[in-house]
Amino acid sequence: MQKLVGCFLILLATTGAGWMYGKELRNYLEELSHFRRIIEQIKGELLYAGLPLSEIFYNIASREKEPYENWLMDLAFQCQGTQEKRFADLWTDTIEKDLPELKWRGKMNPLICEPGELLEIGDREGVVRLLEYHLKRMDMEIEKRTAETSEKKKLGSWLGAAGGIFLVILLL
Repeated sequence: MQKLVGCFLILLATTGAGWMYGKELRNYLEELSHFRRIIEQIKGELLYAGLPLSEIFYNIASREKEPYENWLMDLAFQCQGTQEKRFADLWTDTIEKDLPELKWRGKMNPLICEPGELLEIGDREGVVRLLEYHLKRMDMEIEKRTAETSEKKKLGSWLGAAGGIFLVILLL
């Protein structure tokens, strides 16, 4: 009886691990899509409002939910302070501190860090054009990851179940 319960628990654990892997992939894709929408809002505010970056971040933060609201407020506050650091470094530091969900498997996606460097340029029209190009690159990345996610979710589930069956056979 104990072996049977142990086998069931092993199968449950390994299948659950495969399911959690798929959920982690899906969550990262959702966070990346949400981040893309925020970059779109920044581009729109730059294009139409012409406000300084700190005010743009405050405006967008008022429309966002946590943790993005906190990140944008922190970024706006950092922009108003003394400029001891480059803006790109402020951008990356606040993302690492306030948005750990965007770090996947311990590394930061370059598409998440690049807008900080683009916003540092200064020429509004140039920045808007570069942000449009960046958004197209993000769209391609999201599309690619969407296709990969469905395949990897299935693979993770099957490998989890197969690994569980293999462990059960070894233990019996």
